[in-house]
Amino acid sequence: MVKLLVKILSALFIAISSAYAAPLITLSVDDVHSPLLDAKGIKASLTGPRASLLEITLGEITVQGKIWRNLRFSCHAFQFSGDLISCDDGVLRLSKSAPIPATFHYSSRDKTLDVKIQMTSGEASEGWRFSAHWGGAAWEGVLTVTNGQVTRIAELLPDKEREMLASANGKINGMAKLRGNAGGLANIEANFAVDGLAFSDVSGLHAGENISGEITAKAERQNRQPGNLWEWQADMTWPLGEIFWQPIYFTGQGHRLHVSGSLDDDIIRLLKGNLMLAGIGEADLSGVVDRSSNTLRDLDLRADNLELSALFSQVLKPFLENTSLTGLKAAGYAGIYLRYRNGASELLTLNLRDVSVEDERERFTFRGVNANVPWQARGVSAADISIRSSQLLRIPLGEFRIPLEINGQDLAISRMTIPVLDGEFTLENFRASRQAQDWHWQFSGGLSPVSMQKLTEALKSRPMHGTLSGTIPKVSYTGHTLEMEGALLFKVFDGTVELRNLMVLDPMGRAPSLVADLDMRNLDLDLLTGVFSFGNMQGRIDVAVHGLELFDWKPTKFDASVMSSPGNYPRRISQAAVQNISSLGGSGAAAAIQRSFLHIFEEFGYSKIGWSCSLRNGICHMGGIASEHPAQGYVIVKGWGIPAITVIGYNRNVDWWELINRLQRITQENVKPIFQ
Repeated sequence: MVKLLVKILSALFIAISSAYAAPLITLSVDDVHSPLLDAKGIKASLTGPRASLLEITLGEITVQGKIWRNLRFSCHAFQFSGDLISCDDGVLRLSKSAPIPATFHYSSRDKTLDVKIQMTSGEASEGWRFSAHWGGAAWEGVLTVTNGQVTRIAELLPDKEREMLASANGKINGMAKLRGNAGGLANIEANFAVDGLAFSDVSGLHAGENISGEITAKAERQNRQPGNLWEWQADMTWPLGEIFWQPIYFTGQGHRLHVSGSLDDDIIRLLKGNLMLAGIGEADLSGVVDRSSNTLRDLDLRADNLELSALFSQVLKPFLENTSLTGLKAAGYAGIYLRYRNGASELLTLNLRDVSVEDERERFTFRGVNANVPWQARGVSAADISIRSSQLLRIPLGEFRIPLEINGQDLAISRMTIPVLDGEFTLENFRASRQAQDWHWQFSGGLSPVSMQKLTEALKSRPMHGTLSGTIPKVSYTGHTLEMEGALLFKVFDGTVELRNLMVLDPMGRAPSLVADLDMRNLDLDLLTGVFSFGNMQGRIDVAVHGLELFDWKPTKFDASVMSSPGNYPRRISQAAVQNISSLGGSGAAAAIQRSFLHIFEEFGYSKIGWSCSLRNGICHMGGIASEHPAQGYVIVKGWGIPAITVIGYNRNVDWWELINRLQRITQENVKPIFQ
């Protein structure tokens, strides 16, 4: 820039000296090229009495790839005397921006140039000043900014960033020194501070408020090297302010960045960098950026002692918004090493120390997590992961280790045992791989006997007795769909539970869907009804729920039935159970004997139980024992023996949620049956 201004002003000085009395002096320069900038269509003219009106027009000027057109400078009190050219009341027009007051002084004898822009913005005085001097092939320039408005530099930025700063607020103060020689710009030293910076874009996805910071930078061209090689370094601090850069919200708390490296026409090389995030920790980094494509080519990042709570809440958690992991919290310490080469990750090592992860929705909690997880793009590695204690759906799990084998994008666990209350869950043949943008995994396993009493205590539900155990067949997850091959078998209430055709769509999403078939056989009614305040029943039942469909874990469709199991066993039903079953079947359901007998006998005999519900569009279409068809209802309990009672239901169609409310009311503890 200095060379361009000197060329123009020197040419003017010569023209003025040789044609002082001419009423019009015009100078035209087609092209000017320099390492710093290029200019085209330069015109300068002097008119008026004693050539006192100066007009300079630049058709096009290019600085580091950024182009401005139709720049104009005019001076109505242009003066020249001997070797001095000056203007004290100039006006500069940059493209479409408002006129800017400017002055300059040029001395060919002292070889100095002084250009100053001085404005008043409110109560503050804004000043931009460029001073230069030269001798022989060397030159030096100083840019000084006092209360400069951030919007002044918007034109120097790419289009997207320029739009954000076009309406920004904030001030810049500082100085930059430039030195050069016949080969062009050779050295830059700069120190600038920004205060009260605020910006936002039209979309609202990027914004900043009350930002203060400082940057100190140096760069020097290396003449000893072939080509255009520069060595540089910079230090930045961010003590105050807030930035929202979708989806991250970050506040300035004394964060610091020190970087140094080199650049040439092809690449920017970061040789040494140190990032200090206040309250989080430090990271060392180095890397290479390809200038032609403006992409990161190589990166090395190492951080040994990051405070995970702050790192997670400020940096990682925002990326989990609108997912099933939205309510996650984490604490502890983490270390990370990343090696990235030629646009791809080669190595990643993660270390965790005394980490805890907690779900605010109480679905799971992990405490005392210590891990060393080495990953490499090529080759096999083994992770060492231990978890001191955890909780899954309120069920406590004991200490366990995860023998994870990593082979590129493939993960494997041959066998793992997790203590569950007084039993164990065994995971076998776990395989996971990332294909395209989705994870695919599968496993099988089993559950050794777990005390139902301990399980219900952990779940804070009504006490149950007996044990729970089962076998888990092959379970796979592909394309956001979880499927189970074969049947999931459990033992509970002295009977068996078989779950088949299980499929869960988007299980980690906000509203998962499930389809399945469920069969429960030979359940002990005495154990089952003893859990709830339903009244006692003796016998055994089979339960079938086929075509079950859930959306967001709420039933939308199924065909369910409850029937007495085949075989010989005691079949008795208490007075309270009769009344509660009657309330499900509708008013007047207990119709086989006079209601007065309900007050006399505590229990009754029966030969068969049967009830069904077909759920469609929120309505439960109910039925009873298939072989029994009373004129006005359906048989739920068929009496037998002395005393016997038969319960007949009359409500065929019931709103599903009303039915659920009835069940909740009649199974509350300490609720006595009501006789009508």
